[in-house]
Amino acid sequence: MRVQIKKYLEENFKDLKVDEILLAIDEAVQNVIRHAYEMKADQPIDIEVQKANNFSIKIRDYGKQVELSSITPRKLDEVRPGGLGVHFIRTICKNVKYEHAKDNKGGTILTLDF
Repeated sequence: MRVQIKKYLEENFKDLKVDEILLAIDEAVQNVIRHAYEMKADQPIDIEVQKANNFSIKIRDYGKQVELSSITPRKLDEVRPGGLGVHFIRTICKNVKYEHAKDNKGGTILTLDF
C-alpha cells in the first residue's frame, strides 16, 4: 500500500510533503490494527484515495468502535515511547475526521485531508 500511495503522490501532487503524508497514513493504519482490531493484523482495512482540489484518503475498519471524543493525542510532556500517532496525524493533516460507519458492518471511517 505504502509504495503505491507514494508513487501516486509523487506523480500527481508535486507540492505535497510525501514523507509526512506517508507517516500520517502509517500511524492511522497502525492505530486501526492496535485499537480497532486489538493487534489482529489479518483484518480488513479499506483505503480510498480521493483527488479533488487536494489529496484525501479514507481509511475504513470494521473493528471495535470507540467513543470518538476519546481519540485524542497524549500530552507531549509525558516522556515515554509511543502514543504520538494522533498527534502526528493532526499536525500533518489539514483536516481529520473520524466517524462511526453507519451501516451494519460496524467500524470507523477516518478521513485525512492534506
